[in-house]
Amino acid sequence: MYKKSAILILLFATVSKTLSAQTATTAEKLLEHGKLNTVIAVFAVILVGIFAFLFYLERKINKLEQEVKN
Repeated sequence: MYKKSAILILLFATVSKTLSAQTATTAEKLLEHGKLNTVIAVFAVILVGIFAFLFYLERKINKLEQEVKN
């Protein structure tokens, strides 16, 4: 459980650093053309997909570990 939390914190820290590195003109241009919401939506869908896959994989691994123990 602690590993998951540490990985999530590290991922969010990396993402926030990356997003804060953008200049205001980039965000203004995207907002001006109406594409900022699209970029945010695509990024959110990708992150949700990655997290869903990781949690699915974790559950599957735990199930296999329980089968090996029994």
